[in-house]
Amino acid sequence: MVTHSNNISRKSLEIFLQNIEKISSYKINLEQYPTDSYTASFILWNAYFDGNIAQKNVIDLGTGNGILAMGSVYLGAASVTAVDIDPEAIEIARRNSIENGLNINFKNCDVSDISGEYDTVIMNPPYGSVNRHADLPFIKKAFEIGYYIYSIHNFKSLDFVRKLYEECGEIIRMNEIEIAVPHIYQHHKKDLYYIKSVLIYAKSKKHEKII
Repeated sequence: MVTHSNNISRKSLEIFLQNIEKISSYKINLEQYPTDSYTASFILWNAYFDGNIAQKNVIDLGTGNGILAMGSVYLGAASVTAVDIDPEAIEIARRNSIENGLNINFKNCDVSDISGEYDTVIMNPPYGSVNRHADLPFIKKAFEIGYYIYSIHNFKSLDFVRKLYEECGEIIRMNEIEIAVPHIYQHHKKDLYYIKSVLIYAKSKKHEKII
């Protein structure tokens, strides 16, 4: 059971996220890979510090084992919705939430089927390494349903991604990061890979309606 206090820090968040059950078998056709606790805490702490987590309605697109959704609840989100097309991932994420006493609304569906409005969208979408532009539906949906967006993308696709973000809204900040990916697929030759990536913080054109 998670208990909240005034002593929440990025370190306490990272420690909490380290103990979440991971997916045991990843599906390459969905470009699944784990979001490590360090990266997850970095994304969430940025959003929290910006005022876009606590008491906000948050949605996590492509939740995987639920790490970003659970971290959002930990940081005091008013409500959290977690979406994934993989029923096995949703089952693990749901189990994680139950074991930690967290209230999360899970949806097992394609991101294209999601509707509604959310204060904040947080996501670690496919990089498009296997399926070209697999991140495109995630980006479009994020701007359709959300006001503020936090998303990780492969640095190699930055030019394409930045253009799309600028068409849909405004980029507020970009941070270069490295994501640690363990040996999870047969074609992997190393025990650990570091993928140069970028965390994009943006706001949609919807934001103009509420300021």
